[in-house]
Amino acid sequence: MTIAGIRAANAAAGGHFFEPATERFFRSRTLPTVYEGAGGIFFVTSEQPPHGKRAYTVRRFNPATRAISTVGEHCKLSRRVAVQLAQQASDVGPARAVND
Repeated sequence: MTIAGIRAANAAAGGHFFEPATERFFRSRTLPTVYEGAGGIFFVTSEQPPHGKRAYTVRRFNPATRAISTVGEHCKLSRRVAVQLAQQASDVGPARAVND
């Protein structure tokens, strides 16, 4: 699975996660690496609020529903910690998925 594949699947299911207007509103960026394993399919995004610094979030892609959920806290992680969490979650599964 790739980010492009996740984007296409989410859009085909009627999802709005990657729409340009949504990404602009949240000042969202998606890191290019997908972490896929026995625990699922994960990737990392970053968002920058109007009055704050850019922070990172781990996302989970559900191939059955083509939905995207947040793993852990939204927009609270450093890039390094988010990447580590996504790698670990793909190997063993997320500790807690929000909006699944």
